[in-house]
Amino acid sequence: MASEANKQDTRPVWVYVILRKNHCSGHEKMSVNVSFDGPIFWNRQVIYIYCCSCHFDEKHETALMKILAKFESRVERVCLVDKPVDYPFLPDSLFSYMANKMPKLQFIYLRELDLEKINRGTVAELASHKNLKKFIVHSCRNYEVFEDFRNLPQLLVVKGEIFGLKAMLGDLDAADMAASSASSSGASNGTDIAQSPHPVDQPPLSVLGP
Repeated sequence: MASEANKQDTRPVWVYVILRKNHCSGHEKMSVNVSFDGPIFWNRQVIYIYCCSCHFDEKHETALMKILAKFESRVERVCLVDKPVDYPFLPDSLFSYMANKMPKLQFIYLRELDLEKINRGTVAELASHKNLKKFIVHSCRNYEVFEDFRNLPQLLVVKGEIFGLKAMLGDLDAADMAASSASSSGASNGTDIAQSPHPVDQPPLSVLGP
């Protein structure tokens, strides 16, 4: 029933993937919060995915791709944030997937990520995406492939803070702190999925654009 309802839903989807690295009990557990209702969500569906960079390859990548596949036709924004910059764990295939399987994608935001694994072919795929308007790389490492030969006209590289960025994205630092606190209290493996009209560990969305 849930998957059928998702197919019929036409609301745009925003995806926030918030990564963290710590050694507290339960940090390897992925948490997913799907927001469906309430004044801020009448015109969009927001998905918050919390996982750890140190277990991304072995545990989280497959689960993340399955979640994205459920919403791929409606995704308009994808934000992936880490702090601090870690090893290059994000695969090239994730970005190729976004370029080829998310036809309505308009906005990608990456913060404090090592992008060494991204290849030029994938950058070309992103550059030719019909609806992608902005690709923001914020305090990332090894992002030069995106700048080669001006392949990605949608690219904006941010090396410090930028005025209005929090208003555009929400307070992701506050969400990251809430996620870390929640992960330290859990001790089981697997994936938690919460469906709530007002998730407690979300960045505020009242300041986000339409």
